[in-house]
Amino acid sequence: MAGITDAPSAPKRRGRKPNAEKLGKQNTANAAEPGFTESVQLATAAVSAAKKAARAKVTSAKTMATDKVQAAKETVSAFDWKKQAEEVTAQAGKMARDTATTAKTKTSSAMDGLAKLITETAQTVDSKLGPQYGDYARQAANAVAGAAKSLDSKDVDQLLGEARNFVRKSPAVAIGAAAIAGYVLMRLARGSSEED
Repeated sequence: MAGITDAPSAPKRRGRKPNAEKLGKQNTANAAEPGFTESVQLATAAVSAAKKAARAKVTSAKTMATDKVQAAKETVSAFDWKKQAEEVTAQAGKMARDTATTAKTKTSSAMDGLAKLITETAQTVDSKLGPQYGDYARQAANAVAGAAKSLDSKDVDQLLGEARNFVRKSPAVAIGAAAIAGYVLMRLARGSSEED
């Protein structure tokens, strides 16, 4: 009976690992878990930092775009359209005045040449048709020369004023003169194009 008084021994289990091994594996698993948790936390922190950086870039881009739009608006509003139109009008007026002055000078010199030609022709008319017709030619030459002197002595503004007054006083004559001048210019242009 001596064997009976001994403490019973623990039965051996077959196929199972002892508790120490089980505990070691749990410790290994627990040691792996903080690494995974840390990775998740790091990933979350990285995503959060990326979101903040993206928001900052978007905010910066919006601010920059708003500033550029505002600067463009200020540039457009600063451009004075009225002043620009006045400058263009002044340039056109100056150009028209210069052209009119050149035309006045050329017309005056052409009239002087015509007066000289008529005066020279008056002598031929005297010998061929008689002195009476030569006097008509001299009177016409004097009238053309007087008109040339009058044209030379007047400014372009004075000539325009006289033309306006003439048109107001006799519009029918002005329209007729314009039609005749247009017809003559058309014939001259047509004749020069046929010669080419």
